[in-house]
Order: sequence, then structure tokens, then C-alpha cells
Amino acid sequence: MLPNKKIIAFDVDGTLTASKSPITEDMVFLLKELIKQKTVIAMSGAKFGQFETQFLPLFLNDNSFASFLPNLIIISTSGTQRYEYDIIKKEYIQTFKEPLDENVKKRIKELLQKVIDSNLYDIPQNIAGDIVEDRDTQITFSACGQLASIEIKKAWDPDQKKRKRIVADLERELPEVTMLINAYSSIDIVPKGFNKAVGLMQFINKLNLEKSDVIFVGDGLFPGGNDYSVKEAGFDTMPVTGPEETALIIKEWLG
Repeated sequence: MLPNKKIIAFDVDGTLTASKSPITEDMVFLLKELIKQKTVIAMSGAKFGQFETQFLPLFLNDNSFASFLPNLIIISTSGTQRYEYDIIKKEYIQTFKEPLDENVKKRIKELLQKVIDSNLYDIPQNIAGDIVEDRDTQITFSACGQLASIEIKKAWDPDQKKRKRIVADLERELPEVTMLINAYSSIDIVPKGFNKAVGLMQFINKLNLEKSDVIFVGDGLFPGGNDYSVKEAGFDTMPVTGPEETALIIKEWLG
């Protein structure tokens, strides 16, 4: 039976997909059936461009599903951007953005470069992809590189101690931002006070809804996890261990 909620929100990486991997056709089928009945939000620390390659194609390329696309909301870059489908323009358009000051971004990048050059944090020498990525409203630091394998990312900082040290060192220099320890090797740096919970609140306030109208499904709902802000904010949540468990839950909801 479907939950008695108006909105079902999902984390993406580790919940609907394997990290940085395309969503499967089986998961898309389940989500389509859910979206036909509920408003569904897909949330991530990734930028919208990642959604365009990893998540959205199998929804957008199905003409028979086009009328339901307004029910699929994308909240990217840790809650600082939102995209909604415009049925007239036939595309997703940005409907919310919390800017990150350009001068602040410059300082963030300079300080992160000092972290990389310091040799204090065991930053790997052979990286795959960018270590520092400008996602417009968010700067993401990924010590092993954005394209490193999950195994390499997991091995670098399994207990988050390295990233907690980096955050503690940078917070004194950057009071204008919030730093979110994310996934396996990343730190997301966003405007002060922002996280997934705030991005979710921005959307439900627009609809004059309450927290009780939402349930959130995610793999990082534990203290220190990248979804924990949602639980901490008082939303109803459902923890999962990966896409396989998420698929089972959706199947149970759909009956």
C-alpha cells in the first residue's frame, strides 16, 4: 500500500542508483508507476548535469510518460538548486537557486588547494577526475577525484576522520558556508545553513505543505551520513542499504 504522504523523496546515489552509475531500467519502471500516483523528489549533492546523464534520459525519452513528468522534481547540489518540468517548454527548468558568492568560491578553492598541497591528509597521488569541482551553488572536494572507483573512495576515509579534520581546519576561514561530509570521499561546501533538509523545506513551503506530508528514503540517514539532515529536521524517513532494498520497498508500496 502506498504511504499516506503527498510527497515521496529519494536520495539518488546509493539509494536509487549505485554511486555515479546510470539508473537501471527496472528502477525507472518502478519510479514511473510511483510518479503516476505521487509527487516524487530525487535529491543529490550532484549538479543537474549529472541528473541529465545518470538519471533523467529514460524518463524524458518516453513520450507516453511526458504528462507525468511534472510530478518528478529534481533537487540538486545538496538542496541549493531545484528543477521542475515545464510541460509547455518540454524541459526541466530551474525554479530555485541559492547563490554562492563568487568571492567566497574563490577563497574556498584557494584554501582547498592548500589542503591538497599540505600533505597532511594523505590525498592520493593518482587521482581520477577533478578533486575540486565548481557546481555553481556548491564547491565539491573529492579527495580521490570525482571519477575514482567506489572501492578507492571507501578506502581513503572510511571513518570520516580525515574529512572532519579538513572541515575543522577550513571552518575558521570560511564562516559564510556550510560544509557537508558526503558519500565516501567528498566534502560539499554550500551557502551557510543549506543542506538537503533545507532544500526540501523550500519546496514544501512553496506548496503550503507540512513535513508530515513527506517521507524520505535514503542510504545515509545515520549520524554523519549525507541524508542525516533530513532526519534531524523532523521528516519521516526510511533508511535503506542500497538500490535493491529501495526497489523492494517501492514494489511493496505499489502492491
